[in-house]
Amino acid sequence: MKLNQRQIDVFNAVMVNKSVTAAAIRLGSSQPTLSREIREIEQRLGFELFQRFGKRLTPTEQAVLLHEVVLRSFVGMDEINRAATAIRTRSAANFRIATIPAYAESIIPRAIQCLLRARPPVHFSIHSHEEPSLRHEMTTQVFDLGLTESLAEREGTASETIIAGDMVCVLPHGHRLAGQRELAPTDFTGQPFIYFGQNDPYRHKLDEVFQSADVARDYAAETTTATSVCAMVAAGVGISVINPLTAASHTGRNVLFRRLSVSVPYLLSVWRPARSTRTAQAKKFVTALRDVAADMSAGLQQALDA
Repeated sequence: MKLNQRQIDVFNAVMVNKSVTAAAIRLGSSQPTLSREIREIEQRLGFELFQRFGKRLTPTEQAVLLHEVVLRSFVGMDEINRAATAIRTRSAANFRIATIPAYAESIIPRAIQCLLRARPPVHFSIHSHEEPSLRHEMTTQVFDLGLTESLAEREGTASETIIAGDMVCVLPHGHRLAGQRELAPTDFTGQPFIYFGQNDPYRHKLDEVFQSADVARDYAAETTTATSVCAMVAAGVGISVINPLTAASHTGRNVLFRRLSVSVPYLLSVWRPARSTRTAQAKKFVTALRDVAADMSAGLQQALDA
């Protein structure tokens, strides 16, 4: 019953291309050859993979279930190939950064701006993912730096944190709470609130703050990025609490920011390979991140005091 690699490739090609003719072209074979091989696969498996209606093939339920398993093996091979390609094509001048969208849209552009005058010039490559998929991406591709919201021990990496300030409240213009310079958790009672996703580490920290104050917020919406939260707040969907980096990037725009009376420190977690030929470049970038984070925090504080 065991299939060989050729038979797996044939089955996958027919499933992906949805026709024997297209699969044959992809594999550099012929339609009669693949039709014969499909019949041999079915004989070996002991069940039908396709229902035949003239020249048309329709996958059976068993074929769909089998293909789910086959796809997982192909994904594994794809990840290996992607890592190999990244290593092969990696330019000495190309500095690869894996990050969450909040940093790609706020602090990273400013840090890169600080380093643009470096000689020799560095070409930055930014790869932005939500944190769960980012961690997976960092294990399957080669990066010189990784930026996340939560710090955890990882084998073969050096890690550190950058303090970016406290999380802040975000309100639409004209909101009844806009006249206050600082909001307490009780001010959120019954307010439509825009939540971050269940996997967001600061979602849980904020939930603890409101639970400790015995405050029930009204659920308005849930999203995965602070920029999206700001857009929803501006549209009048609700209010929320976001990280200070995104807030600093949105001051003077179509939303308002106010202090939260309870301090919720926001930390930027930095990862880099423990053994790397680009340790010097990584340290320079981290220094730039620290300087920019301090500047953004100071600018945000001025906006909050205005």
